[in-house]
Amino acid sequence: MRSRMDIKTATASAVLIGILASSQAMAAYPVFDAKNNVVLMQILQAIGTMNNTVSGLLYNIGTAINQNGSKIASTIQQAAQSQQQYEAAQQQARRSVDAQQSYAVLASVCSESASGGASQIAAKAAIMKGALRPGGGAGFRNAQIGQAVSSPAASPEVDATRAAKLHALYCDKDDFAAYGGSTACPSVSVQMPGADKRIDSVLYGAGPEGAEPVMTFTAEQTDVARLYEKNSIRRPVAKAVSKGEADTPAGMRHIGLMNMLNSILSAAGDPQLQRLADSQPSPGTRELLQEALTSPSAKSYFDATASAEAKRAGLMSQREFEAFEAGRRYANTAYQADLQAMSGDNLMRELIRVQSLNSWLLRGVKDALERGNIINGQSLASMARQEYAPLLQQTGIDVSANAARQ
Repeated sequence: MRSRMDIKTATASAVLIGILASSQAMAAYPVFDAKNNVVLMQILQAIGTMNNTVSGLLYNIGTAINQNGSKIASTIQQAAQSQQQYEAAQQQARRSVDAQQSYAVLASVCSESASGGASQIAAKAAIMKGALRPGGGAGFRNAQIGQAVSSPAASPEVDATRAAKLHALYCDKDDFAAYGGSTACPSVSVQMPGADKRIDSVLYGAGPEGAEPVMTFTAEQTDVARLYEKNSIRRPVAKAVSKGEADTPAGMRHIGLMNMLNSILSAAGDPQLQRLADSQPSPGTRELLQEALTSPSAKSYFDATASAEAKRAGLMSQREFEAFEAGRRYANTAYQADLQAMSGDNLMRELIRVQSLNSWLLRGVKDALERGNIINGQSLASMARQEYAPLLQQTGIDVSANAARQ
């Protein structure tokens, strides 16, 4: 039984060994599997489809990138063109504004022509000064003052009496307190108290107590200012020589001395006469003022500061004209609006005009200093005569005595 089992076992083992040997031998040859081929084809188709899809996606992405780049480039180009056009428009606008400012006719242009007549006004003032001298031809509103100023007094006593009678027209409170009710002061003057003895009559114009200074005098103010100049400068110091006495040796010496004295008095009175001449209404200012007052800023300053005589007659004196030219720029708030409207060439021209005005005013200061130096020189000469006249007179007597003894 056991041997039979062993035989079966040995037989089974031999068969198994044979099968295994046969399988190994068959594995050495290529084998075609149809199922694997189907799977492989499906994989290849899927990969191809995926490649096509990826290629499409990449193409679309590239196309989108190219389109976006074109849009960006187009946007940049349009922005550059817009910026260029904007800058060109800005430049054109600036040029247009500059041209308008350079060639625009401002509202104040007419007022600038007033400066051009300054020399003619100054020349007429110089002529007026000669007319205001005694015998110069300038008339008087008050005949009594005209006679006192123009005709020489017979003596200092006669001149003093005449001055007292004229003072009755200009008596002030101090005079009335001292000798009120007399011929020399019947009452206190309301219009021009103390005008014949106050330097204000020459400097600022005679007027009531507390009156504002004026620079263009009326005829009445001019009369009393000339009377003040006569009282303060040209007082007689000796009896006047008659025609019969003038041909005598003593009369000739007297006339010679009077001429010497009058030459000094002429210099002494020159500043007052110049002040009066500069305070007279000048016909040359009428047209200049009419043009200047078309400017709103100049008109507002004129209305606020012009003298009553300038407003009434439409004329200004040289003093007031110069003050008007300087003040309407410096002391006029409305002028600031004119400056705000100026730029470029217009502003430069205005600066030149202001500088020219300053130069003109400085020229007047220089002229006044020269006149003052002349008067100071004459004062120095008078002091020298007072010092050396007695010495020279004594030496002259000594020389004559020595010559007589020889």
